[in-house]
Amino acid sequence: MPFRRAAESAVLLAGSLEPILLALWRSLRAPRSSSRIRVGVDIHPFYEPLTGVGWYLHFLLERLAARPDLEIVALGQPVLDAATPPLHIELPPTVRQARFDFEGRAPTRATRLLGRLAYPLLIRLERCDLIFGANYFLPRSIATAAERRVITVHDLTYRRHPELLQEETLQNLSREMLREITRADAVICVSESTRRDLIEFYEADPRRIVAIPSGPPPSRPAGHPALQLPARYVLFVSTIEPRKDLDTLLRAFEILKDGGYPGALVIAGRVGWKSEATVERIQKSRWSREIVRLDYVERDQLPWLYRSAEVFVLPSRYEGFGFPLLEAMAEGAPVIAASNSSLPEVGGAGALYFETGDAEGLARLIAKVANDPLLRRNLIDAGRRNLERFSWDRAAEQTVALFRRVARR
Repeated sequence: MPFRRAAESAVLLAGSLEPILLALWRSLRAPRSSSRIRVGVDIHPFYEPLTGVGWYLHFLLERLAARPDLEIVALGQPVLDAATPPLHIELPPTVRQARFDFEGRAPTRATRLLGRLAYPLLIRLERCDLIFGANYFLPRSIATAAERRVITVHDLTYRRHPELLQEETLQNLSREMLREITRADAVICVSESTRRDLIEFYEADPRRIVAIPSGPPPSRPAGHPALQLPARYVLFVSTIEPRKDLDTLLRAFEILKDGGYPGALVIAGRVGWKSEATVERIQKSRWSREIVRLDYVERDQLPWLYRSAEVFVLPSRYEGFGFPLLEAMAEGAPVIAASNSSLPEVGGAGALYFETGDAEGLARLIAKVANDPLLRRNLIDAGRRNLERFSWDRAAEQTVALFRRVARR
């Protein structure tokens, strides 16, 4: 009987290991094209609702996957089964995932562990020319198998303004980034501002640090306008957190209302960390009835928010790129932004700027745009012209050129 139980256990183990062994065997025997660069792409940002980094990777990956000179291998969760977190966006059809497929089976805790342990070997057997991480640094399960790597750094808030981050996030970035920047063959920065910060804080070799601006938001039809919006309003779209400096906009709005402004303030975005005081300020404002708080807004509803706004304001204290600037310009909203970090670089002549934290100066600009139809029209037109400076196709072309350079070293 003990022998029989042992034999049954061995058969069960062998059956549960089959997906792992099969995936390793297929990768070992898979043919390689000598003319195409094979790029492994970390898709972990797709396992959560997409925000800035996730959308950056999505828009860029669409272009990369369409190129005949690239072969894209998606690297994410090693084991695919009923418990695997779902992707929040579909991968392009030409992208192949490297994973151990347990769909239709019941993997044990042991086989899941074996899958995680074997994943670096599976990645190595994929024989990628390089691995690309769009979210600052590669997860350890992928990093251990990366012989050549390119990463994207979106901002250096944690070095420029460490007080604006959670302690856990700050420690994680401080620990991981030095390792990643040291090991990376090349680093993409989404703006010249971020590139300058990276070179300054890490004394990195400027030849390895390349600024590749992101593209604009893609044109998309607006969904049914299910949101109940005021007739006139100032718009803020972002997660509520210290870096976004919503408090300055709240003070400016109160100044506007005291001066007779007839509109409202619409705030679209989830409440993030360390925002209790900001939320309390909204609730206790003498103009709280004129402040409309929306939670996370789905992307098909965002066009209505921007198009109907009297003005869009991005009061952030620091941004690596400032994607909402282009999003607002694409939908025809006049834009006002704080004059710091990458915001003047990205907003260009398509926005008006105020000194960071200057609520009175911001209030004056909002009133100026709201009360001058010609200025508002000119600002909208300038924003649309500014969009022409940005292109996802151009971003993809520059990214591929960098991939070629790294792959041929």
